[in-house]
Amino acid sequence: MECWEKFQKVMGISDRVLLYGVPGTGKTHQAVLTNLPKNKQVFQTTLTADSSATELVGHYIPDGDGGFEWNDGIGMKAWRTGGRLVINEIDHAGIDVMSVLYAILDDPSVAKFTLPNQSKETVKPKKGFEVIATMNGVPQDLPEAIADRFSVKINIDTVHPEAIKSLPENLQYAYSKNLAEDEIPMSIRAWKAFAKLSETLPVSEAAEIVFHPDEVEYVVQALELQDV
Repeated sequence: MECWEKFQKVMGISDRVLLYGVPGTGKTHQAVLTNLPKNKQVFQTTLTADSSATELVGHYIPDGDGGFEWNDGIGMKAWRTGGRLVINEIDHAGIDVMSVLYAILDDPSVAKFTLPNQSKETVKPKKGFEVIATMNGVPQDLPEAIADRFSVKINIDTVHPEAIKSLPENLQYAYSKNLAEDEIPMSIRAWKAFAKLSETLPVSEAAEIVFHPDEVEYVVQALELQDV
Protein backbone atom coordinates (compact mmCIF):
# COMPACT_ATOMS: atom_id res chain seq x y z
CA MET A 1 0.00 0.00 0.00
CA GLU A 2 1.36 3.41 -0.99
CA CYS A 3 2.43 5.57 1.96
CA TRP A 4 -0.12 8.34 1.42
CA GLU A 5 -2.90 5.80 1.10
CA LYS A 6 -1.86 4.35 4.46
CA PHE A 7 -1.99 7.79 6.02
CA GLN A 8 -5.42 8.46 4.56
CA LYS A 9 -6.74 5.20 6.01
CA VAL A 10 -5.41 5.64 9.56
CA MET A 11 -6.53 9.24 10.06
CA GLY A 12 -9.70 9.24 12.09
CA ILE A 13 -8.78 5.85 13.55
CA SER A 14 -5.43 6.52 15.18
CA ASP A 15 -4.88 9.70 17.19
CA ARG A 16 -1.08 9.50 17.36
CA VAL A 17 0.65 9.39 13.95
CA LEU A 18 4.29 9.96 13.06
CA LEU A 19 5.23 10.79 9.46
CA TYR A 20 8.93 10.41 8.75
CA GLY A 21 11.22 10.36 5.74
CA VAL A 22 13.05 12.58 3.27
CA PRO A 23 12.22 16.31 3.30
CA GLY A 24 10.09 18.07 0.73
CA THR A 25 7.43 15.39 0.25
CA GLY A 26 4.43 17.29 1.61
CA LYS A 27 4.34 15.74 5.10
CA THR A 28 3.43 18.95 6.88
CA HIS A 29 0.85 20.06 4.33
CA GLN A 30 -0.96 16.74 4.45
CA ALA A 31 -0.68 16.50 8.25
CA VAL A 32 -2.74 19.68 8.42
CA LEU A 33 -5.34 18.80 5.78
CA THR A 34 -5.84 15.03 5.56
CA ASN A 35 -9.25 13.86 6.80
CA LEU A 36 -9.70 17.07 8.78
CA PRO A 37 -13.27 17.32 10.12
CA LYS A 38 -14.98 20.58 9.25
CA ASN A 39 -15.10 21.97 12.80
CA LYS A 40 -11.75 20.67 14.08
CA GLN A 41 -9.13 23.32 14.82
CA VAL A 42 -5.50 22.80 13.79
CA PHE A 43 -2.59 24.00 15.92
CA GLN A 44 0.81 23.82 14.29
CA THR A 45 4.41 24.35 15.35
CA THR A 46 7.87 23.66 13.97
CA LEU A 47 10.37 22.73 16.64
CA THR A 48 14.02 23.72 16.81
CA ALA A 49 16.71 23.27 19.42
CA ASP A 50 15.75 26.75 20.68
CA SER A 51 12.02 26.07 21.01
CA SER A 52 10.62 26.62 24.48
CA ALA A 53 8.14 24.50 26.39
CA THR A 54 6.05 27.66 26.84
CA GLU A 55 5.08 27.41 23.16
CA LEU A 56 3.19 24.23 24.01
CA VAL A 57 2.15 24.94 27.60
CA GLY A 58 1.60 28.70 27.75
CA HIS A 59 2.83 31.78 29.59
CA TYR A 60 1.71 35.06 31.09
CA ILE A 61 1.12 38.07 28.85
CA PRO A 62 0.19 41.69 29.68
CA ASP A 63 -3.57 42.10 30.12
CA GLY A 64 -3.66 45.77 29.07
CA ASP A 65 -4.54 46.99 32.56
CA GLY A 66 -1.08 46.85 34.07
CA GLY A 67 -1.38 43.21 35.07
CA PHE A 68 -0.84 39.85 33.47
CA GLU A 69 -3.09 37.03 32.31
CA TRP A 70 -2.40 33.41 31.44
CA ASN A 71 -2.26 32.53 27.73
CA ASP A 72 -2.42 28.84 26.78
CA GLY A 73 0.22 27.45 24.45
CA ILE A 74 -0.84 25.53 21.35
CA GLY A 75 -0.58 22.17 23.09
CA MET A 76 -3.08 23.16 25.76
CA LYS A 77 -5.32 24.89 23.21
CA ALA A 78 -5.42 21.67 21.19
CA TRP A 79 -6.19 19.71 24.37
CA ARG A 80 -9.03 22.01 25.44
CA THR A 81 -10.69 22.05 22.02
CA GLY A 82 -10.13 18.44 20.99
CA GLY A 83 -8.13 19.80 18.07
CA ARG A 84 -5.36 18.51 15.86
CA LEU A 85 -1.81 19.29 16.95
CA VAL A 86 0.77 19.16 14.15
CA ILE A 87 4.36 19.04 15.40
CA ASN A 88 6.95 19.52 12.67
CA GLU A 89 10.56 18.42 13.16
CA ILE A 90 9.73 16.69 16.42
CA ASP A 91 13.23 15.22 16.56
CA HIS A 92 14.63 18.75 16.99
CA ALA A 93 12.93 19.25 20.36
CA GLY A 94 15.15 20.13 23.30
CA ILE A 95 14.97 18.53 26.75
CA ASP A 96 12.38 20.94 28.19
CA VAL A 97 10.08 20.53 25.19
CA MET A 98 10.46 16.75 25.26
CA SER A 99 9.41 16.72 28.92
CA VAL A 100 6.12 18.39 27.93
CA LEU A 101 5.65 16.11 24.92
CA TYR A 102 5.69 13.08 27.23
CA ALA A 103 2.50 14.43 28.81
CA ILE A 104 0.86 15.73 25.63
CA LEU A 105 1.40 12.41 23.83
CA ASP A 106 0.28 10.28 26.76
CA ASP A 107 -2.73 7.99 26.53
CA PRO A 108 -5.82 10.26 26.54
CA SER A 109 -7.46 8.18 29.26
CA VAL A 110 -4.74 9.09 31.76
CA ALA A 111 -3.15 12.23 30.27
CA LYS A 112 -3.21 15.40 32.36
CA PHE A 113 -1.03 18.46 32.84
CA THR A 114 -0.85 20.95 35.70
CA LEU A 115 -0.28 24.43 34.35
CA PRO A 116 2.40 26.63 35.95
CA ASN A 117 -0.12 29.44 36.44
CA GLN A 118 -1.45 31.00 39.60
CA SER A 119 -4.38 28.62 39.89
CA LYS A 120 -2.28 25.52 39.14
CA GLU A 121 -5.09 24.35 36.87
CA THR A 122 -5.00 20.73 35.75
CA VAL A 123 -5.91 20.24 32.08
CA LYS A 124 -6.97 17.03 30.38
CA PRO A 125 -7.36 16.40 26.63
CA LYS A 126 -10.86 16.75 25.25
CA LYS A 127 -12.26 13.92 23.16
CA GLY A 128 -11.10 14.18 19.56
CA PHE A 129 -7.62 15.47 20.36
CA GLU A 130 -5.02 14.06 17.95
CA VAL A 131 -1.34 14.55 17.19
CA ILE A 132 0.48 14.24 13.89
CA ALA A 133 4.23 14.71 14.08
CA THR A 134 6.71 14.92 11.22
CA MET A 135 10.45 14.43 10.96
CA ASN A 136 13.06 13.96 8.25
CA GLY A 137 14.94 11.24 10.13
CA VAL A 138 13.74 7.89 11.41
CA PRO A 139 11.78 7.00 14.58
CA GLN A 140 14.94 5.58 16.14
CA ASP A 141 16.24 9.17 16.32
CA LEU A 142 13.62 9.93 18.97
CA PRO A 143 13.74 9.01 22.65
CA GLU A 144 12.21 5.55 22.91
CA ALA A 145 9.43 6.75 25.22
CA ILE A 146 8.39 9.41 22.68
CA ALA A 147 8.53 7.10 19.65
CA ASP A 148 6.52 4.48 21.55
CA ARG A 149 3.68 6.96 22.09
CA PHE A 150 2.96 7.02 18.34
CA SER A 151 0.76 4.03 17.59
CA VAL A 152 1.28 4.52 13.84
CA LYS A 153 4.57 5.39 12.14
CA ILE A 154 4.57 5.83 8.36
CA ASN A 155 7.64 6.20 6.17
CA ILE A 156 6.76 8.88 3.61
CA ASP A 157 8.99 7.90 0.71
CA THR A 158 7.28 9.73 -2.14
CA VAL A 159 5.84 13.17 -2.80
CA HIS A 160 2.11 13.60 -2.38
CA PRO A 161 0.34 13.75 -5.79
CA GLU A 162 -1.33 17.04 -4.89
CA ALA A 163 2.08 18.59 -4.28
CA ILE A 164 3.16 17.66 -7.81
CA LYS A 165 -0.07 19.05 -9.25
CA SER A 166 0.68 22.36 -7.55
CA LEU A 167 3.65 22.83 -9.90
CA PRO A 168 3.24 24.53 -13.29
CA GLU A 169 2.46 22.00 -16.02
CA ASN A 170 5.86 22.34 -17.66
CA LEU A 171 7.54 21.35 -14.39
CA GLN A 172 5.24 18.46 -13.51
CA TYR A 173 6.81 16.22 -16.16
CA ALA A 174 10.36 17.19 -15.17
CA TYR A 175 9.69 16.57 -11.51
CA SER A 176 7.91 13.26 -12.15
CA LYS A 177 10.90 12.17 -14.23
CA ASN A 178 13.23 13.06 -11.36
CA LEU A 179 10.96 11.20 -8.95
CA ALA A 180 11.07 8.04 -11.07
CA GLU A 181 14.82 8.10 -11.71
CA ASP A 182 16.36 9.34 -8.47
CA GLU A 183 16.40 7.32 -5.26
CA ILE A 184 16.38 10.58 -3.30
CA PRO A 185 14.42 13.08 -5.44
CA MET A 186 14.89 16.82 -5.23
CA SER A 187 12.69 18.61 -2.73
CA ILE A 188 9.28 19.74 -3.97
CA ARG A 189 9.95 23.01 -2.12
CA ALA A 190 12.98 23.59 -4.33
CA TRP A 191 10.90 22.98 -7.46
CA LYS A 192 8.27 25.46 -6.27
CA ALA A 193 10.96 28.06 -5.61
CA PHE A 194 12.43 27.36 -9.05
CA ALA A 195 8.99 27.78 -10.66
CA LYS A 196 8.64 31.20 -9.05
CA LEU A 197 12.10 32.39 -10.05
CA SER A 198 11.87 31.07 -13.60
CA GLU A 199 8.90 33.36 -14.23
CA THR A 200 11.31 36.30 -14.37
CA LEU A 201 14.78 34.75 -14.77
CA PRO A 202 16.29 32.49 -17.47
CA VAL A 203 15.79 28.81 -16.65
CA SER A 204 19.51 28.12 -16.22
CA GLU A 205 19.98 31.09 -13.88
CA ALA A 206 16.94 30.17 -11.76
CA ALA A 207 18.18 26.59 -11.54
CA GLU A 208 21.65 27.70 -10.42
CA ILE A 209 20.11 29.77 -7.62
CA VAL A 210 17.81 27.06 -6.28
CA PHE A 211 19.38 23.68 -6.95
CA HIS A 212 22.64 22.01 -5.99
CA PRO A 213 25.30 22.34 -8.72
CA ASP A 214 25.00 18.60 -9.47
CA GLU A 215 21.26 19.03 -10.11
CA VAL A 216 21.28 22.12 -12.36
CA GLU A 217 22.16 20.31 -15.60
CA TYR A 218 19.51 17.66 -14.96
CA VAL A 219 16.78 20.27 -14.48
CA VAL A 220 17.75 22.27 -17.57
CA GLN A 221 17.96 19.16 -19.77
CA ALA A 222 14.64 17.81 -18.49
CA LEU A 223 12.93 21.05 -19.48
CA GLU A 224 14.69 21.17 -22.85
CA LEU A 225 13.44 17.67 -23.68
CA GLN A 226 9.86 18.90 -23.40
CA ASP A 227 10.53 21.55 -26.00
CA VAL A 228 11.92 19.10 -28.55
